[in-house]
Amino acid sequence: MKTVFTVLLMISLSVGTLAQQKATSFSNAIELHLPKYIESCQNAVMYQEYDMLNVLFDSLVKTHLQGTTVDPHKITRLDGGTINMDSLHRPMLLSTTTSWYLKNDEEIEALNTLASEFKGKIDVVILYWDSKKLVKQASKDFNEDVIVVYVDESSNRDNNIIKSYKHALGVPASFYISSEQKIVDISRGGLVKFSPEPEKELYASNYELFQRHIMRLLLSDELSKDTILSDTD
Repeated sequence: MKTVFTVLLMISLSVGTLAQQKATSFSNAIELHLPKYIESCQNAVMYQEYDMLNVLFDSLVKTHLQGTTVDPHKITRLDGGTINMDSLHRPMLLSTTTSWYLKNDEEIEALNTLASEFKGKIDVVILYWDSKKLVKQASKDFNEDVIVVYVDESSNRDNNIIKSYKHALGVPASFYISSEQKIVDISRGGLVKFSPEPEKELYASNYELFQRHIMRLLLSDELSKDTILSDTD
């Protein structure tokens, strides 16, 4: 079974590469490549190759989503105002979640710490797919350096962002976005906790996981700015 699935996957990737179109926006890339990704995931489940699911996700991100541009959405802040995704002032870690998906305390603590440490260099933004009332309760453990935003799924005006960012990749998902609105990387979010007890090791692991992506984001952002400056000289 494993050999059969591997052959199918190789054929699928080859066809996808030959047919690949240049997609500049994230939503266009999702529209073009998500159907093949879903089909490959379904094949992996059918052949019980569950370890391939992470491989397929990473392949989708690296091959088709990295370098795309975020769409010009306006997202409502919990504390008032909006964030315009097409005019970012600094790089952003955008972590998507819902009120029913409970982030563990160690992940929240790690995000709080990093938001404070990198304040002024990046924005740590938590996006909830919920109503304002639910978000107020669910986000109470984040500190003042974390920006909480929300998209109410009951509002039809936000259907496009819900389709692209939630229904396509699910929750949780973390988007690392440059100040030039380019997606540098996407990951599944923090590490899962299997015990109710506080775990220092889990905090450290979550901290290191997010910090590694943040450092890569900052480096990519600086290189991008240097390239733009060089092109204008």
